[in-house]
Amino acid sequence: MLKKYKKGAASFYIVAFSTLILVLIATSFALVITSEIARTSNDDLSQSAYDSALAGTEDAKVAYSNYRRCVEAANNNPSIRAEVPVGNGEVTCKDILYWMEHPDCYMVGHILGKIPKSEQAEVVVGGVEKTGAGGETTTNQAYTCVIINTELNDYRTTLTASKRVQTMKASVGTGAYNEVKKLKLSWYSVRNDASLKFTNYNETKNMVSFPAFGSSTISVPPTVELQIVQTGPTFTLGQFDQTASGQTNRGTLYLVPTGNSNRARNSAENYIGIWNGSSNRVSAGQVVKTNDRWVMNRSFLTYCDKNSTAEFYCSVEVEMPMPIGGGPRNNDTFMISIALPYQQPDTDFSIELICTSGTCGTAAATGSPEDRRAKINNTQISIDSTGRANDLYRRVETRLETADTTFGAGYPYYALEVLGPDGFQKMMTVNYENYFYF
Repeated sequence: MLKKYKKGAASFYIVAFSTLILVLIATSFALVITSEIARTSNDDLSQSAYDSALAGTEDAKVAYSNYRRCVEAANNNPSIRAEVPVGNGEVTCKDILYWMEHPDCYMVGHILGKIPKSEQAEVVVGGVEKTGAGGETTTNQAYTCVIINTELNDYRTTLTASKRVQTMKASVGTGAYNEVKKLKLSWYSVRNDASLKFTNYNETKNMVSFPAFGSSTISVPPTVELQIVQTGPTFTLGQFDQTASGQTNRGTLYLVPTGNSNRARNSAENYIGIWNGSSNRVSAGQVVKTNDRWVMNRSFLTYCDKNSTAEFYCSVEVEMPMPIGGGPRNNDTFMISIALPYQQPDTDFSIELICTSGTCGTAAATGSPEDRRAKINNTQISIDSTGRANDLYRRVETRLETADTTFGAGYPYYALEVLGPDGFQKMMTVNYENYFYF
């Protein structure tokens, strides 16, 4: 009898442990399913919030287009000026000019008439959903804050194999053209790729070796071509091929990255820039030499710190010589061009114009009086858009190219493109709206 009792007790323990294991397995599955449902819901909300932010960006484009039209109207009619919006009636150019000159989170909604003039509110994305007979509920998506900034501290772009050249007009405001003493070029950001390969520089032989176009060898960060174009108030085409007393109307620099800071030092033999422990520098005299037909235009080694915590791995400060004739610079012919000669890899760029003394042409310039960044205008705008879906927010910052009404609607990348032994191609760009494009 006792033996049979012991056998029954063993069966009880087996059933109890089996049930516990099954409960644990079922609970684990339930937790995994619940977690996946929550993750899917969050992903959907995140995407919806991102879509809401993009909707704010698209509305900002339209708002900026309206602003440019009002600027044209104000140029023809000086009575149109920025005034504090009054009442909640029709949006006028006076209203739009005021909101653009006094930016806040609600400026886009005000300009497009989606927010009453006297109110501050988010803009619902997707309108209103009808639910039942006469009932309605607002959607859970909206953009809550969209700010347009027309004066930026730098010019940013990304070059790729299909967009290998970018030219910008260095528009920095009245008076600042002649105070700009340096140009800071930064490239290859942490968003591109953290795996650096300095294949265009041979450390052993201490020499630059550019690969053939068909080579599979890719230098990371890439070699960069930087061109500077400027003139005095009057000039001739022949002056672009001349240098005089440390002056030039044109300079072309080839910047080759290296991971060895000891190599990137001042050397007349290697014709490289100066690495002083904090930045690469190219002197104004070296820029002038790049346009001197009697001097070999060598490449400039640029130290790129693979362990840098800055946004860009590579940067160089280029001292700006004055144009032929000694200046002042011609505001309409001050341009900068950057290019990827080897078409790869995709690379982010930033260009800053630095005044080493003076006001830099505008009180809005940033930095100390000895190292002041000029505000670059009429070249790009920045749109900072925040979108919402339920209680989840996403923020998107976008740079958009804008046309300069004093110079034209844009620049073609090439006047002539050689396609190989079979021929060449001439490309032209026509913009029908001469004061605004994206």
